[in-house]
Amino acid sequence: MARIIDPALDKARAYLASQNLHNELRPREPSEGPYVTISRESGTGAPAFAQALAARLAAEDPAGQIWSVFGSNLIEAVLQEHQLSPRLAAFLPEGRVPELRALIGEIVGLHPNLWDLVQKTNRLIRQLADHGRVILIGRGAAFATKGIRNGLHLRLIAPDDHRTRHTAQRLGLSDEAAAAHNQKLDVSRRSYVKANFDAEGPDPKAYDLVINVAEIPPSEAVEMVVPLIHARTPALRSAPTSENVSGLAQGL
Repeated sequence: MARIIDPALDKARAYLASQNLHNELRPREPSEGPYVTISRESGTGAPAFAQALAARLAAEDPAGQIWSVFGSNLIEAVLQEHQLSPRLAAFLPEGRVPELRALIGEIVGLHPNLWDLVQKTNRLIRQLADHGRVILIGRGAAFATKGIRNGLHLRLIAPDDHRTRHTAQRLGLSDEAAAAHNQKLDVSRRSYVKANFDAEGPDPKAYDLVINVAEIPPSEAVEMVVPLIHARTPALRSAPTSENVSGLAQGL
């Protein structure tokens, strides 16, 4: 099976290996976080925000541990952990997998079937959150981690015109194409949450903090979020403040 060359995935695989998540014989004490989930409207810059937040949290971590970001690399990590073909990723966009498509997949012999793959994804999300020091983007992570303590659940939003400009610049699209791209992704993500967690979205009550990135720049949002994570996580409450890392998010 061909290996996916992806630096982000390499980091994810290294994290999984270091945590030994799938070794059921390894005794350990439950940890339950800390972790962060990020729900987002398309075009709000969630990946860059997550990377800046992870860098800041790692710089201030009292145990000197890194924080890892799982977003677009999550499905690839699931497939590699279970030694499944990377081609299956095409069947798992972050949107509802239509029943007909799932049925076709079973007819042509996909193994495991699509529903099982979604459940494996949810299981990995829970394992990652439980072991802690991870930031989970999308895939209904706020719902998948229900009941796991020491998590902070965020949602990033912005007006349509702000998101259109961001997507147009990032992908080199016209404003019209960027707006259509954002709308399609937003609908797809709402469908994913509805289909897999029977939850209506976007519901602001499902999140601890909703951030309008058009009014609060990502660099300021990082400054807001870090103290919240420290406050609700006993192991991080004594974390020192660090002035030399405040510029990490300035380029977002």
